[in-house]
Parts: sequence; structure tokens; C-alpha cells
Amino acid sequence: MHIVIFTGGESPEPRLTESYFSCHKPDYVIAADSGLLTLERYKSHFGEQFFPDAILGDMDSLSAKKADDILNNYPADIVQTFIEDKDYTDTELALENAHSLIKDTDSQITLVGAGGGSRLDHFLSVFDLFSTKMRPDVWLAGEQSFWYAPHGSSFEINGLNLRDMISVARTTSSRTGGKVHSAGLLWEYELFRAEGMPSISNRIKPDFFERGESVKISMEEGEFVLIVPTRVAVTRIIR
Repeated sequence: MHIVIFTGGESPEPRLTESYFSCHKPDYVIAADSGLLTLERYKSHFGEQFFPDAILGDMDSLSAKKADDILNNYPADIVQTFIEDKDYTDTELALENAHSLIKDTDSQITLVGAGGGSRLDHFLSVFDLFSTKMRPDVWLAGEQSFWYAPHGSSFEINGLNLRDMISVARTTSSRTGGKVHSAGLLWEYELFRAEGMPSISNRIKPDFFERGESVKISMEEGEFVLIVPTRVAVTRIIR
């Protein structure tokens, strides 16, 4: 089961996600507050596969944009309204809802939006979720996407340009430790930092690019977050 959540904040243009959604079609779609506006753009681009199954949140952002009449286009029984004064975000509400629907280990949650902009506090709170059970598997946050990379996971990245940036971050649960193996990066895993963010703004090796080879990264110990351009093709295997 693939659950896709649309939330407020910066989000990638739908065309940048064509490679991703061609391989990860949604089975269940949730819109969190003004994420409904983003969902509308995706529905216009991709079609009715992005019709929402649930719309939830306190709707303060949607109302602030004077676009809450969009709700009238959808069945009332899929809308859940929460109070505005709460110490958790609409994104967290949507993730909680998504996790309650998951019945097997092959399920996946994709979060679209919350990419910074004027609400860096929300951006940080979403990134922090990667160290909790409420995490998304993939976060499409604008021109970059964040992939949860636990121990035993491996990634193959295709479609990179020479100047495309690839970064590997630790989750907020740890500043040190873990072990990563890589092939095809300008700075391979032996040069990764022992503390903090292991590798930032890394790139594909010119010879790999010229031969059309993919970059491969595997997580041997610990848990990380892989950050890549949203438009590229990523294959993840978790053993």
C-alpha cells in the first residue's frame, strides 16, 4: 500500500515528480490543510489518481488563503476538522492517520510539501520525524527529496547530472556512528565525516556520469537520510 500525504509549505512542481510517481502510484491520498491546494495541482497534472481519500487539519492555512471553498468540491464525509490551538501539526495528524492504515511491511508513506519557505520550524519538525516511528519513507520537499535510509537499505540513483548534489545526513537521534558504503560519488564513504552530517553536496564521479552508471549507496550500520534531487530516479531496497 502506498499512501501519499500532501501538506502545506514548499512542494515540488508536479513535473519533477513524474519519475517518482510513475513507479510509486498512490493507493490512498491524504490532504493536510493547505496541502489540498498542492493536491489540486497534482490532480490537474496526473489525473484522478490523486483524488483525496481524506482531508484533515485545522484548516487555518486554507482559510487564510481564502480558498476553503475548495472543500465544497469534495464529499463532506472525507473531511476531518481539528481545533487550531494544538501542539502538533497538521502534517503529524496526517502521518498518524497514514500509519494507522498500514497493515504490512511493504507499505510506504510519501510526504509532499513542508519544504521550508517561511516556516523553517515546520521543516525542522518534519526532518526530526525520521528518528521516530511517525516518519515518512520519502519526503518530496521541493527540488530535493529525503529518503529514509535504515540499516540494511541500499539505493541506486540514476539520471544525475554532474552538478547535482547528493547528501547523506544522520537522523536527529544520533550525531555519530553508523557506516555507509558508496560507489560512484566524488567523495566516497572513506571520506565521510565521523560527526554531524556525513556527506553534504557530494556529486557523481565524472567517469560514472560519462559511462551512464548509477550511484550506489548502502547503509551498513545505523540509520540515515539520503537527500537527492527530486527529479532523479531512485531505487531503494531494504533487506
